[in-house]
Amino acid sequence: MDFANRNFIVTGAASGIGLATARLLKQRGARLALWDRNAEALEQAARELDARAMCADITLADDVQAAIDESTSYLGALNGVVHSAGVLHAATFHDAPLEAHRRTVEVNLIGTINVAYAALPLLKESRGSLVLVASTAAFYGPPEYTSYGASKAGVLNFAQALRVELAGTGVHVGVVCPLFVSSPMLHGYNGNTRLLRSRSPLVDVRPPEAVASAILDGIARRRFMIWPGWKPRLIFWLSRYASALGHPLSVMTYHQGGG
Repeated sequence: MDFANRNFIVTGAASGIGLATARLLKQRGARLALWDRNAEALEQAARELDARAMCADITLADDVQAAIDESTSYLGALNGVVHSAGVLHAATFHDAPLEAHRRTVEVNLIGTINVAYAALPLLKESRGSLVLVASTAAFYGPPEYTSYGASKAGVLNFAQALRVELAGTGVHVGVVCPLFVSSPMLHGYNGNTRLLRSRSPLVDVRPPEAVASAILDGIARRRFMIWPGWKPRLIFWLSRYASALGHPLSVMTYHQGGG
């Protein structure tokens, strides 16, 4: 796919996967509208990438629709959306406040539904791409990431359903499932967890640029499952076709980090 002069919205674009993806899209010639709640970092990213910045709360449907309207007023036709906005609060279940669990599900799952609902009518017109960011946490619930894993499992399930419903419309639905990504989200929300410290060969921390590269490759090839490296793919296949190993592997990985 030639990204030159294609119009993309990137959410969560002030840092991490979103910013890395926006930079790569810009290098490939795309025109961008960037969304985030961090107004200061978002404006800096927009200046760097000559893009339109929109501060939006994706948990509010009216905010999302207003951001879509403003984005398309600036861009014109919408060729793709990379939805990477999300939150993470890492702690054992009862050590995290209930509000943190609620907020995680609200942003990661309800926010995804809001973005897809507003963007899909435009993507049907352009036969464009909707790429959602899930996680390997969607495959088997990880300790210390209870609500995060549940929310990302919902994102993956949602993407699977959309893929079926949109078959024949020309819309490409993709979902990227990275392992740990070195980003402010990971390090800012109690990132030093037992799972992250584990010596298991299944644990990996990738730079956001590696995930961004996989996303653009997935869009170009119109792939559904987008793999940033071989370890997420292996974890997926183990979770599906060697599911009896899920619990003992999870326990082993957790214990190797001191759990």
